[in-house]
This record gives sequence, C-alpha cells and structure tokens, in this order.
Amino acid sequence: MRRVVVSTALRLYGRLNASHFGIQPSGRRRGVIAAMTWCVPPVDEAVAALVSHVRATFSPRGIVIAGSIVRGDAGPTSDLDVFVIHDQPWRIREQRRFAGIPAELFVNPPAQIRKYFASEHESGRPSTAHMFVTGEPIAPVEPIVGELVDEARAWLARPITVSPAQLEAMRYGAVDVLDDARDAIDRDPAAAHLLLADAVREIVAYVFWRERRFQPRRKHLAAALAAVDPTAAALLQRWTSAPPREALATVEALARHALGVDTFFAWSSEREPVAT
Repeated sequence: MRRVVVSTALRLYGRLNASHFGIQPSGRRRGVIAAMTWCVPPVDEAVAALVSHVRATFSPRGIVIAGSIVRGDAGPTSDLDVFVIHDQPWRIREQRRFAGIPAELFVNPPAQIRKYFASEHESGRPSTAHMFVTGEPIAPVEPIVGELVDEARAWLARPITVSPAQLEAMRYGAVDVLDDARDAIDRDPAAAHLLLADAVREIVAYVFWRERRFQPRRKHLAAALAAVDPTAAALLQRWTSAPPREALATVEALARHALGVDTFFAWSSEREPVAT
C-alpha cells in the first residue's frame, strides 16, 4: 500500500515540479493555450465580465488569466488569478466576483513584475513566474506579454541557491520554535499546538531548501513532500491526528529526521554589515 501511495505522490510531484520549472504541458506554446478548453459555463461568462472590467478600469497592455481553473485541477473554492500589465507607476490588488466566480487581480507595470520574478525566486516561491508560464494571455497579446512569459520560464528554469550558513540558520529557527512548544505543552496545550504547527512548517520548508527545490503550493505540500522525503511525509501525516504529547514526540522525530537535531544546539550566524 505504501508503495502505491508514494508512487502516486511521485507522479503528482513530477507534474507540480514540471510546472514550477516552466516545462510546457502539451497543447501550450510560449505560455499560450491553443484553445481555451477550460473556459466553459459559467467560467466563460466570468471571464467576459472580468476582461470587460479590466479594460474599462486599468487600460491594460496585457491580461494573463491563471490558477487552478485554467490548469484543470480546480476545487470547489478555486478562483481565477489574473495579472494585469499596465504602464502606470503604481500597483493594486483587487478581489471580486465575476458571474459568481471569485477572482484575484494583480495590476502591475512590467518593471514591478520583473521584481516579483527576482524576489520570489530568491524566496523559493516563484508564484508570479508560475502564473505567467501556466496562465493564458487574453487577446490581443502585445509583445510585452510574450517577453514576460519568456522571462518567467527562464526564472523557473534557473536553479535556486542556498548557502550552508542559510541552511544552518533555518535549522536553528525550526528547533527554537520546537523548544518553545516543548516548554508550553503542559501549561498551555493550545499555544503548544500552534507552535508545533509553526515548527512543522519550518521543518518542511527546510526539506525543500535542502534539496534545492522550490516550495510547493500549500494545497500540494503533503504530496510534494512524499515525493521528496517519504519518511518526513509519513511523520507529517502522523502529526496531524496525534494528541498533544504524541504530536510533540512526532514533531521531535520529524526534526531529528530532517534537521539532524531536535533541541537547542551551538550555532553562530555569519557577520552581516550594519549601518553606523
């Protein structure tokens, strides 16, 4: 049974990782879907209203619609993620419904979008680049849209870098939170539970940094972890249903497995220049 679960997770993570790195699914060319096969009722009505709103409000040079609805893996609460490219020196984020479908609009000039590409790559979460590569530009498509799609694909193909000192700092941070949870487990179980959740998030993030992989989307985190580190994924699943003391022991085991340590250890950061 475990072999089947891990095999399924590997196939899923293979698709996730491919999309994160800008590998083109069949039927796509330069980030554009040949036919809007996802744009069926009531999504078609929502897209028409959305595009009308954007053109009347923002004078866009380009519109890129992305998200799980476009990718074909939508859930009951999925929305449309929409990047609007304009030439004005400001940005805005807007949430609203179109024909009952929720949408998030990110309105930015090209220079700001390029800053997102760089900063999100550095943080290990290239969500903007991913939206441009897996999304669909709405006609008419100006050259700037194609340029940004190409740049996004290049950013996703670029390896992420993390130094040994940065990894050590991540280990320290995760263990520090785990020590706080250990202190609170008897006197304040609710606080300990929240602290354990924070520790788990930091440990799991460390696993992906250690492997030089982008951080997966939150909804896909457990499956992605199973593909990268099945033992860590099994401990994560055990933690989710464990009572307080067992939950603490499980997170301690996860820390020992992933970090090689589960409590305070001697560590010193690198020197960083400061303004004087």
